[in-house]
Amino acid sequence: MAALTFAATAHAAYTTPGSGVDWTLDDLVAASAGAVTGGGSSYAVNDALIIAVGDRVTIAAGTTLQFFGGNTVGIEVNGSLEAVGTESQPIIFTATAATPGAWRGLDFEDTAVGSAFHLAWCEIGYADIGVDVFGADILVEDSTIHHCSNRALDFSTAGGSVLRCTIRDNQTRTITATLTSSPLIEDCWFENNNIQNTSPYPYINVGLQGVNSPIIRNCHIIGSGHHMSGGISIWAASSATIDNNTIEGCGYGILCYSTGANPVIKANRIWSNTIHPDQVNWGFGVACNGNNAPILTGNRIYGHWYGVAAINGGRPNLGNLDNGTNEDDGGNFIVLNALNGQSYGFYNNTPFPQMAQGNFWGYAFNDGEVEPHIYHQVDDPALGLVDFAYHIPTITAAPEPTPSVMLGRGSVFPNPFNPQTTIRFQLPTAGRAQLQVFDLAGRLVRTLVDDNLDAGGHEAVWDGRDAAGRDVGSGSYLARLESGGKVETARLGLVR
Repeated sequence: MAALTFAATAHAAYTTPGSGVDWTLDDLVAASAGAVTGGGSSYAVNDALIIAVGDRVTIAAGTTLQFFGGNTVGIEVNGSLEAVGTESQPIIFTATAATPGAWRGLDFEDTAVGSAFHLAWCEIGYADIGVDVFGADILVEDSTIHHCSNRALDFSTAGGSVLRCTIRDNQTRTITATLTSSPLIEDCWFENNNIQNTSPYPYINVGLQGVNSPIIRNCHIIGSGHHMSGGISIWAASSATIDNNTIEGCGYGILCYSTGANPVIKANRIWSNTIHPDQVNWGFGVACNGNNAPILTGNRIYGHWYGVAAINGGRPNLGNLDNGTNEDDGGNFIVLNALNGQSYGFYNNTPFPQMAQGNFWGYAFNDGEVEPHIYHQVDDPALGLVDFAYHIPTITAAPEPTPSVMLGRGSVFPNPFNPQTTIRFQLPTAGRAQLQVFDLAGRLVRTLVDDNLDAGGHEAVWDGRDAAGRDVGSGSYLARLESGGKVETARLGLVR
């Protein structure tokens, strides 16, 4: 960082003139009277930089921007920001000190036609809010956001796409979406967030105001021991889609709260979210607390105190095979959810009847063998009756999630490992497949497979070395499989 140590000069916030000009960082150095200094690939932002409506700033791959002056100094985008790095040359936004909240972050407000915000292969660290977007759509892809003090990403009346990002080591909130915000969050990795661990912050928090209906797909959420962290929370009116995610090791899996939180929850793997010591209000796979009615289909929910819980009027639809549609046909795998010797596959703590047809509750060949896994009117006359007809009797009959998983947690064995592990994966169709190992900063460690493969099962061995044959350090790594336009990930734990 020696190149970023500049002589102190008088400077003030700088706003581009709004004349429809494309700016580089060198242009800003020349025009900003010290607000932006530096050159080559290293720049300092010494006061707030405001990109006016009609102007665009482009940041080249391999650039580092270091922010001085505290948490009021950042980049406010009213025009356009284009920061597209590469895998080998990321763009880094950071602060003078490795302290969460040391600079403001990146703000985007879509104030005119033509405004845009695009980040790719970027690293944003030690901000107050990594990316704060209001009234706009963003595209953030292949990037890492870490060590933010307030939020990693904040959506207000906003949308866009967050794709293939790693969001880790943030102090409190991770992603929030409210005031009618419906972004796409896909193929992202969440780990070790809410480090402060003093308030109940889910990793993805949707609500409270407006109708917020994001799509959350193919993400992996890991609680990392911070017991005040939930997985995903949907507050108030929402028709969100929560599809094919893995949620593990949190205080809870998915919470639908208040009125009208009606997401479709399908093909997720939700397991062992019991790290909070409160065994009454936490430790559930999916909970519906309030006047809401999510649809659950094709999920794997196990290892909780309560698999699915209905509270205060919640009406989750775990399966209805009698209504003439196949969009809510159950197929959930709900097992090993128990507390103090009592199984709670479905805890209906409401006076309302509930639908839970067509699910697997454990090996059960008649209703009497399912009954111990359902807590409802049979156990307490004040509660509603759960209809668990058409239950699946054996595990072999339980349908697989759709779409099928190419690469999942069980695909890696041993895990954790030392000195090597085997990664097994399934290709639904023949075609090109690329299996790579990344560290949690998003850096490529090793390419294990890059070839045309037949449909079916395959495997690759990783020996804990990088592409140059050097041993890598202990820690978490990410296996990333791409084939047929689809990307899936699995965590690897190396213990030296």
